[in-house]
Amino acid sequence: MSKAVPSSVPALVTGASSGLGAEFARRLATRGHDVTIVARRVDRLEQLAGEIRSRHRVDVAVLAADLETRKGRAAVASLLRTQSPWILVNNAGYGTRGSLANLDPARERAEVQVNVVALHELTTAVLPGLVRAGTGGVMNLSSSSAFQPIPYMATYSATKAFVLHFTEALAEEVRGTGVHVLAVCPGPVRTEFDTIAGTQDYMRITRPMTMDVERCVTIALRAFDRGAAVSIPGVMNFALAQGPRLAPRALTRRTIGTFFGQRR
Repeated sequence: MSKAVPSSVPALVTGASSGLGAEFARRLATRGHDVTIVARRVDRLEQLAGEIRSRHRVDVAVLAADLETRKGRAAVASLLRTQSPWILVNNAGYGTRGSLANLDPARERAEVQVNVVALHELTTAVLPGLVRAGTGGVMNLSSSSAFQPIPYMATYSATKAFVLHFTEALAEEVRGTGVHVLAVCPGPVRTEFDTIAGTQDYMRITRPMTMDVERCVTIALRAFDRGAAVSIPGVMNFALAQGPRLAPRALTRRTIGTFFGQRR
């Protein structure tokens, strides 16, 4: 059993303007961590900061940054290097849906910048200080989509596969140092994701297994505390993530492609 990260360690949460990011910020503040919340939508960050300050005796800092841009990523990475240790929650990310040949190439590149490049740059910025301190950690938001290719969400599933493999490898590299590294792989969660990605039809079909953000974050934090490398919240989500490993890859991608190719 790994030693829990003390509440004196501050946390930084990206994509904190809504959904899982906002809930991670609330819950870490509940535990006594000072929090820095990062996103593009400053008005939402300020609202969340006010809410947290009114409920908890912690410091809350707001950092407006667009992680699609080199400037935005550099600003957050610079902050992470100014002190150590941290709990870094790389939550920022989004998905796109459709045949890649018909999607906007610029938006697909931006998706990779946020989901992969930003996560990679921020993790590499914070990690040396964590290892030196022998505490702190990183939670990287992957997805149950990481376990198989998803036609019509090709970029998204590929980015989340990167997050999963990258994070699992890091977890093994830091094993025994006191640093916690966790890949969180949710299935469907009640957030703004489906509206942005265009997966409302999928969310309607999977409603019985769709999880509230509160439960998802509770499960993730328990896994983080015990030093797990991967957390797949929900028994059904776990089964669906592991199932494709037992099926022929051609069958898996064709079945999933048929499902995700349906339009709302």
